[in-house]
Amino acid sequence: MDATLKQAIADELQVDPSVLTRDAVLIEIENWSSVTALSIMVLLSDALPEPVSPETMVRLKIFGDIEDLLVKGASN
Repeated sequence: MDATLKQAIADELQVDPSVLTRDAVLIEIENWSSVTALSIMVLLSDALPEPVSPETMVRLKIFGDIEDLLVKGASN
């Protein structure tokens, strides 16, 4: 994952980027909310060739899911 994007997600969640490990459960991150999820959806959409749908966002359970989405989207 691009370090700048990871930092932007960490900033949105108001956490240190080191908290964002592959196995970090998103809803367990202290500042995770529906508002931050929407903001992160926009960040991801900007980083990918196509926008991230709300249905896709709901399926993202751990930070590794976000990383996998970015790898998959970058290869399309």
